[in-house]
Amino acid sequence: MPSIAQRTTLSRCVRIALGASHEISDEPHNTFAGYPSTNAVPLWSEFLVEIEGTPASGRGYVTSLAQIDASTRAAAHETLGGEAHAVLDGKKPPLAVLAAMAAAIERHLNHPVARLSWRVSPYHHYSWEQSMATRISISSCFEFAAAHRLNDPSLTPQENLALFGKCNRPNGHGHNYRLEVAIRPPSGSAFGMADLERIVSGTILDRFDHRNLNVDCEEFRTLNPTVEHIAAVCFDLLKPRFAASQVDLVRVTAWETSKTSATVEV
Repeated sequence: MPSIAQRTTLSRCVRIALGASHEISDEPHNTFAGYPSTNAVPLWSEFLVEIEGTPASGRGYVTSLAQIDASTRAAAHETLGGEAHAVLDGKKPPLAVLAAMAAAIERHLNHPVARLSWRVSPYHHYSWEQSMATRISISSCFEFAAAHRLNDPSLTPQENLALFGKCNRPNGHGHNYRLEVAIRPPSGSAFGMADLERIVSGTILDRFDHRNLNVDCEEFRTLNPTVEHIAAVCFDLLKPRFAASQVDLVRVTAWETSKTSATVEV
């Protein structure tokens, strides 16, 4: 049994509807989808707040979830408020927003924030962490369709069939692969989401989308195109492209199906 004094990271997802006409005191009719409720079309945001600490022996809390919720909502309205759309238009850098918001959460919560992520859509998010407070990471998701066949030429046909099952059928099969790429631009850099997506599109999607990986793609002529190898190849192809812009590639995750993925990271 783990010690009750073991240091723990507590993560809390807080969904917020931001707009100039909304006050923090509005009634929270649907905190699962976003708060406050409105008949207008607000800017929907999801914040993931990560707090590190040792659970108190009596309550078992690192800190109260209700306090994290209230502190995050107050900080979002203080930091963004009516400026939310201006931030997404690029008039205010994401690093400035997240750093200021983390400081505001800490002030309201009276507890340090280890990491703060801002998901502006289901496929794009920005992340700030205390250990690298002057930089943020940027992540975007992509999709490409490709065919492949899993086969190890050192094995017999029977051994391949036993190991790979249906994935070893001679004519192959296809997947809609999903790819998430996370980068960390240097402090003060203008490199952003559009630049990330341009590089991934030109380096990965143009190369692999609607291809037979075994037949059409040099990278997999002698390399079994498992999801592990696909993630690694994408990482290796992208790393020098981002490095040319002094941008660090942090992580690449490839999903073969909704149940199966592989991640390669620094």
